[in-house]
Amino acid sequence: MRALYTIRIDCSRDDNTVITYIDRGSAGLRCASHMTSFAGASLLPDLKKTLLFKNRDLVTSEHTDTISYDMDCFGVRGLIGGLSIGVNRHGLAVANTLVRETEDTSPHILTEQLLMFSKSAEDAMTMTVNQLRKGSRYQWSNLILADNDSLMVIELAGDDHSIERSTRGVIRTGHHIMLDTEETLRHDNEEKYDHSVRRVERGYELVRRVSQVKDVFDLLKDHGERSGSASICRHGEEGEEATEVSYVIEVDHESDTGRPRMMIHVARGYPCQATYTSIPLIFPADEEIIKRANQLYFGE
Repeated sequence: MRALYTIRIDCSRDDNTVITYIDRGSAGLRCASHMTSFAGASLLPDLKKTLLFKNRDLVTSEHTDTISYDMDCFGVRGLIGGLSIGVNRHGLAVANTLVRETEDTSPHILTEQLLMFSKSAEDAMTMTVNQLRKGSRYQWSNLILADNDSLMVIELAGDDHSIERSTRGVIRTGHHIMLDTEETLRHDNEEKYDHSVRRVERGYELVRRVSQVKDVFDLLKDHGERSGSASICRHGEEGEEATEVSYVIEVDHESDTGRPRMMIHVARGYPCQATYTSIPLIFPADEEIIKRANQLYFGE
């Protein structure tokens, strides 16, 4: 498949790195539809674990994921390039949710950029803000950033942004909580906005109770009062958005080597019905490690 963008790196990997994505046609950086995936993160300080998670909602079940795994980071590719969710060798984990399609840069591309060049949530936040100050614009979206001791959400809308910090848990889906975008989103689709609000409210109710790894899997399988478009495990009729893949990135910071141990858990289909496959992530990754991860991910 022909690449939809090219990358020009204007300087070396440091805090002043500038990455320019050159759009090959405005349609290339737009998603096929407004997909309101559910994502969040939780810190378990007693267990020295960080958990980043996502229920990826799609309109079609015919989509097949592709993964990116190299010496420094692992990620799941978005529909049009960039990464939907991923983690790097430093233990920084990033996921995104789309809020509103625009002609601006996809959050998937920004997610990949942050995983390539950032060591911590603070680094990633600083890099994003610097990009905005230099004139970058992003589709309306939410970025979830998680490392060993901090969680952040960066809400994005063009050149505007807002930042939430947490030491316990964060949740986002298809709307903004802090940015003043409600009127526009309600005008676009009031029912979809209301469903997004209900999912976030339920998500925050559950993430506050998370005390062990199992609780995160239970959260992603949750239906609340009933399964449907407003439940965290999203069920939809044909032609509607539904949870097609569920991910949990588990980062264990209790290591004698000083390097975090990492794993991604993947379930295909509704997480309430599917079984999660656990895939160890090792950095730096060699060909055999990458091959084994692909075999586990795709069930080969």
